[in-house]
Amino acid sequence: MGARLRQWAAVLLLGIAPLALVEGGLRLFGWPTERVRTLGKLLNFDADSWNGAIGVFRPGARSTVMWPPELAYEVHINGLGLRGPEIAPTPPAGRQRILALGDSMTFGYYLEEDETWPAQLEARLRATGQDVEVVNGGSGGWSIESHAKFLEERALSLAPDHVVIGFCANDIADLSRGGAVFEGQKRAVGGGRGALTEAVYTSATYELYLRAKVWWKHFRESRSGELDHALTSVDVPPDQRDALWERYAEWLDRLHATLTEAGIPLTLVYIPDAYKLENDLPATDAERLRQLARDRGIGFASPLARFEANPDAKLFHLPLDPHLAVDGAALVASAVEQALADADDMPAPLPPEGVDGEDAS
Repeated sequence: MGARLRQWAAVLLLGIAPLALVEGGLRLFGWPTERVRTLGKLLNFDADSWNGAIGVFRPGARSTVMWPPELAYEVHINGLGLRGPEIAPTPPAGRQRILALGDSMTFGYYLEEDETWPAQLEARLRATGQDVEVVNGGSGGWSIESHAKFLEERALSLAPDHVVIGFCANDIADLSRGGAVFEGQKRAVGGGRGALTEAVYTSATYELYLRAKVWWKHFRESRSGELDHALTSVDVPPDQRDALWERYAEWLDRLHATLTEAGIPLTLVYIPDAYKLENDLPATDAERLRQLARDRGIGFASPLARFEANPDAKLFHLPLDPHLAVDGAALVASAVEQALADADDMPAPLPPEGVDGEDAS
């Protein structure tokens, strides 16, 4: 028995000692840096605060997202678990509240708090003298199924006067994965992590693994030429496309019915596809979304014409990333403002600053 214990001790020592050396060496150089996983750590898995909040992020959290370093940005989560400034659970008398739903394009990856399209929309509306606030309800990875369930279960309590949903082209591809991201987080709430698991996830060695994984992915893409086209629908197999659009329409109908019952109007906004713009591919998703909105009497906004009239690198974080840059978010905000004005006889929208081009389509 003693010999076997000594054997196990030797095996553990031989396995742990190299990892300990790697961990110690990395920490001497300032690791872990949080560059890979900072944003994920903003998600809320605490049952008590989850039940007392509305959004899916940790209330009061602040973080600097530093990966990639060239696109570092600050994130503030308010007391309701949503990105942005502090707001009351329901708007004060006389104030109009617009709820913006969407994925990472709406949340505003790689944008400061006042640069996201919901924040820029609020600033533009307030510049016309309106008492209005735009609540950012975006979360990375979400598609229409998550929007619908989040609205039904949590976001309706915000008492919005209007809901705007940002459509990103990968929303269709995301529906092929099965299961809503929002549902997945709900199931994880309260589960927590054990001490050992927490130690692994917060270690410098784990960050090294994650960064090596990112490097290997880019290396394989550069060698094979087969790229993972992020935030676009070009990789959706043609034989699945119609079925996925039908599924999108079903969830849109469910969400629209929920809002109609509450007397809340809905507007869809098409967020242009950087990959298709770069490669002069037709924006077929924009036309399908416009038709869905028209058939259902839903508001529709699209800044596509202005995007086509401006350099892609000015509107997205290209070549580093295809998410919206500040000017791109400004054009999305301008298109939504115009759609709201057309629907509600709101004051005429202000022209967008910093970009050229014709009126939004």
